[in-house]
Amino acid sequence: MATEVPRGEVKCVCGSGITTRLRCSRCGKPICYECMVESPVGYRCPECSSGPRVSAYRSSNLQLMRATGIGLVVAAAIGILWGNFPAWGFWMALLLGFGTAEAMAWGANYKRGSDLQVAAFGAILVGIVVSRYTLTVVNPENWPFEMTFQVLMENFDQDFIRRAYYVRTIPDLVFMAIPFVIAYIRFK
Repeated sequence: MATEVPRGEVKCVCGSGITTRLRCSRCGKPICYECMVESPVGYRCPECSSGPRVSAYRSSNLQLMRATGIGLVVAAAIGILWGNFPAWGFWMALLLGFGTAEAMAWGANYKRGSDLQVAAFGAILVGIVVSRYTLTVVNPENWPFEMTFQVLMENFDQDFIRRAYYVRTIPDLVFMAIPFVIAYIRFK
């Protein structure tokens, strides 16, 4: 979209006061040697050289619901896997982060935005809760406490919550944070 500017020597639009015959190859504004930016298709003014901004699009409600549903299913499946293989915490954290984020991106037609970030955080939280539940209830032999289903049901309010979300080491906290960082970056 070219602007109407007089032909010949005119003052540069950047305000330097330099007269020039050079024009922006995109919009046609007069530019001087101080403000011109070299591009593959010629010299451009600073405004045109910045290019299009990377934008985050708001997903439609249907896309958001679809992405959230897919994310919850993938996160729960990975959570079950993580609960069965707790020694692979780092790899499961990566799988939870990348798997959930990429599945949700696919479900939202590869859009990004804060709405998808929040949905991904929720799905990842579900995956972590499922992994802890699987670790304590389904596979108590992987857990440091002696537990049986009957003991859990008798002390559901006291022991279950404490044991289900017990973090054994500092790396467990780091492993739980990794998927959130991945989702944040993916939908940024």
